Amino acid sequence: MKKNSDLGDNKDNAPYKAALELHHQNQLGAQFARTTLTLCLTTSLCLIVSLLLNGYLGWTVAHPPVKYFATQEGRVIPLIPTHQPVLTVSQVSDFGAHTIREAFTMDFVHFKEQMSRVSAYFSEEGFKSYYQALTQSNVLAAVRDKKMNLAVMLAPGVVRQKGPLSNGVYAWEIQYPVTLKLSGQTLSLPEQRFIFSLFLQRADVREKPNGLEVTQLVTFDAK
Repeated sequence: MKKNSDLGDNKDNAPYKAALELHHQNQLGAQFARTTLTLCLTTSLCLIVSLLLNGYLGWTVAHPPVKYFATQEGRVIPLIPTHQPVLTVSQVSDFGAHTIREAFTMDFVHFKEQMSRVSAYFSEEGFKSYYQALTQSNVLAAVRDKKMNLAVMLAPGVVRQKGPLSNGVYAWEIQYPVTLKLSGQTLSLPEQRFIFSLFLQRADVREKPNGLEVTQLVTFDAK
């Protein structure tokens, strides 16, 4: 009779053991799922951080900080990209005024050397516009043929516009009221009043020590 009772007990416990085993397996599956999910989230986060870091490093390589230097006549000078203005409006205006004074102060003996010297302030196209202004106004002819001297007076410049050009180079347009005076040994011509519109832009300091150049000079009769 005892053996039959044990058999009965085993039969009664079998469903319980099966349910317990199934519950244990479910717990293992849930734990594995949680572990897998945590691992996936961690991997995804690491991947995102890696992508962001790689993107930043790539941008840094493509846009390195400006710390280049060039040696010129024994001096060490910073090379700053020409898309940055760097100079103040006052400095640019002073450069333009200095260029006008140098370019329009000449005498009939040294005018060729004087014109050659000021070419450093201009780009190639800018110097052409300067030469054109001298010839179209007959100023150069008066200096050369009538042996006259040219003097210039100008008022402070007014900035008309500034900003990057289509090629990215930073530029300014500044207008100056200018008075030209031609005088000779026996004859002086009436003063001529103009508005000089100078177009200036940033330049490589290895080619233009001031970091600026005049790209165009346009003259208007003052009203």
